[in-house]
Amino acid sequence: MSEPHDYTVQAVILRSRDYGETNRMITLFSREEGKLLAVAKGVRKPRAKLAAALQHFARVEAQLARGRRFDVITQVRVREAFYGLRANMEAFAYANYFAELLDASLAERQQKPTLYDLLVDALAGLAAGDPPDLLARYVEISLVSVLGYLPQLTHCAHCGVGLAFIGEGGRPVWPQWLGFSAAQGGALCTDCLPHVPGARRIAAGVVQVSQVLLAHGVAAARELPLSDRLRRDLEHTYRDYLEYRLETRLHSTRFLRELADKPAAAD
Repeated sequence: MSEPHDYTVQAVILRSRDYGETNRMITLFSREEGKLLAVAKGVRKPRAKLAAALQHFARVEAQLARGRRFDVITQVRVREAFYGLRANMEAFAYANYFAELLDASLAERQQKPTLYDLLVDALAGLAAGDPPDLLARYVEISLVSVLGYLPQLTHCAHCGVGLAFIGEGGRPVWPQWLGFSAAQGGALCTDCLPHVPGARRIAAGVVQVSQVLLAHGVAAARELPLSDRLRRDLEHTYRDYLEYRLETRLHSTRFLRELADKPAAAD
């Protein structure tokens, strides 16, 4: 039985580019079909009806017609525009990072409804003013968990020894520092750190905060007293790990670094 010619999806618009003289190629991440590349015909013409609905990061209901090479967007209804993203440069920059991350991580038509819900929640959090760096870490660690390459966070990825030992009262006792190696697949004990090529030293808090994010989400991590240094360690650890796993440079991170450096440059 053949597939219906027309179909409807709930989707977030990840990106767009010019395609031909009057068209645009739209990258959608949909709950039902995964990532889609579809053509929006004539949207670069003056007064094109679909143009206003095809804003980056909007959550839409889109109707598409199947085509020989690319499907064609025929109708779009905006369900959530996330206007708060456009009022805050940092929030918009992080939304762009999330879009690039999902685009780089997923093949076309790879259905991942859990990641669709994660992206929608993250965009809503950014628009509402939630701390963007913690949202980013939650998106990153949730993404690698869903895709099946969560880094080792309980035992040394090189020798297998536990990263923390059990102290009095049954509570884990952590060292101040650990190591991390993307090539080895996770955190390293202090003994292995000097012997693994390319490994970097990280605060043990990187692993602890990661465990909190996995178990309890952003809300719990927000209550933790995180220093600026620990936040930077978290950022660099997950960015390096993702770029290693995806085998690509994430271009949106450059602008995020520039934004982070602005206050320091002004002092």
